[in-house]
Amino acid sequence: MSGKVEKSIEEVLKKYFGISLPRIGIGILMLIFGILVIVLPALISWLVGLYLIIAGILVIVEEYMRSKAFASTSKGAS
Repeated sequence: MSGKVEKSIEEVLKKYFGISLPRIGIGILMLIFGILVIVLPALISWLVGLYLIIAGILVIVEEYMRSKAFASTSKGAS
């Protein structure tokens, strides 16, 4: 399970932010966030909320760009 999470985090960082982070960096980030959540349990709601907002915006932008690209290619085919 952890491998899938690391892979998806790496894909998001590379695709949307142009950042390539080695596995050790992702592991360190996970460790830091885990410690923060243990020390400040109320922080988890902020982290999850922030993640969902960012993920939602990225999905909307990606779908908009995809539909815009599809519309321009279909006009050229006519």
